[in-house]
Amino acid sequence: MVVTEAVFTILMDVDPMIKTNIWVVFFLYSVYALISIPLFLMTSGGWIAVFFYLAFSGFFYIITTILMFFNATFRTKRRRTKVKINSDFLIKILGLQIFVILFNYDTCGETTCYHGFLPTLLEEMSFPILFAPPFVLVLFALLLYLGLLSLFLLDVS
Repeated sequence: MVVTEAVFTILMDVDPMIKTNIWVVFFLYSVYALISIPLFLMTSGGWIAVFFYLAFSGFFYIITTILMFFNATFRTKRRRTKVKINSDFLIKILGLQIFVILFNYDTCGETTCYHGFLPTLLEEMSFPILFAPPFVLVLFALLLYLGLLSLFLLDVS
């Protein structure tokens, strides 16, 4: 009985908050933004890559990285460099980004291709395609991902 209560207490007292320095967050976010750009470009192409990613998401990453730098500088001047990161929220954001990257659509000339990146890859390797979300769902997931990432960055700052 005592062992069961101790195990239950340990499992339920998991704090989803990670405490770290704002400069560590800035560095990790900068690396994350630099990795995200090639990942998206590798899984898309044509006008989708140029319009949706380079024009919209690229602008988003540049602006948020600059704002994150100013925030880190301001916090350092005020000697408040410790921040809390909600790891559960961070995992949800990363999950959305993985979904967007895996099912990112390419262009076939003037139109959008029928399948996203992963279904096309599976089709080329002769594997059955079990799930191929429509383009609108992938676009919605991209916008939701960017919105949640914005909320995460506001929460950290």
